[in-house]
Amino acid sequence: MYKEILDKILEFDHICIFRHQKPDGDAMFSALALNQFISDNFPHKKTRICGSDEYDIISRNDKVSDRFIRDSLAFILDTSTSARIDDSRALKAKYTIKIDHHPYGEDYADQNHVKTKAAAAAELLTEILFSKYFKGYAVSPETCRYLYYGIVTDTLNFKTTNTTADTFKTAAKLITKGDIQVSDSYEYLFTDDVSVFNKVSKIRNELKLREKFGFILLDQKKLTKIEMDASEAKNHITELGTIRNINIWAFAVENNEHLFDVSVRSKRNYTINGFCREYGGGGHTNAAGAKDLTKNQLNELFDALTNASK
Repeated sequence: MYKEILDKILEFDHICIFRHQKPDGDAMFSALALNQFISDNFPHKKTRICGSDEYDIISRNDKVSDRFIRDSLAFILDTSTSARIDDSRALKAKYTIKIDHHPYGEDYADQNHVKTKAAAAAELLTEILFSKYFKGYAVSPETCRYLYYGIVTDTLNFKTTNTTADTFKTAAKLITKGDIQVSDSYEYLFTDDVSVFNKVSKIRNELKLREKFGFILLDQKKLTKIEMDASEAKNHITELGTIRNINIWAFAVENNEHLFDVSVRSKRNYTINGFCREYGGGGHTNAAGAKDLTKNQLNELFDALTNASK
């Protein structure tokens, strides 16, 4: 199965790596890891990381011509549907390979490698690069670090409900192979300076509770007051996951179109991705979201989540 991936890497001299819009750590670090692996083992090949959106810790967006993409092998990472790819030119590539871990996706590529039991796309990518088909190629310490960072950020340091024993085994392999200092990684990925701490304190004050559903709703006026943009503020949904007496929580922010993007999380026994799919979104059982909701749609979604939280 994974031999087909290697065959295509060997076949193409131009390779593009895509990920989803508004990339998180899993999407960004997986792209960096695959790029590093190809550069280490096939230095004659030209690789590009494609996209326009930024990830707050580290980003890379290469300038790529339409012609380069048309002649390339395209990897599309951590992206369940074609509409979410952070460059609409991805499917114009000569050959496409999807590597993802989201449920309820779309088979939009020539090869679709999806493992919903993987906690992160980086976990599945690690499985591929350490498979018997890639045995003759080096997985460098830098590649291992990127893969580990992808897993750790998507599992919130192994705290999400989709973290499994296999996730820990994969992480242990990467730690050993990459000579990773776990405490240093945590400091790099999860600590903020005092200015961010103060902004998050303001965000916490916006918490509203209904039954066992908690939510934060930030319009443009509140975002300006907090001094955060929409994407930066939404990253702090994890703050609500530490509250013991709520089962479902959501974080909604007004975007530049005066519509609302919402992220939803839940405890293990509360499935929430179906609610988001009703509004054009989706995601995992306990981590999902939707984009461009009107205020009325947002209120409807919050009413449904309130009832589901009881």
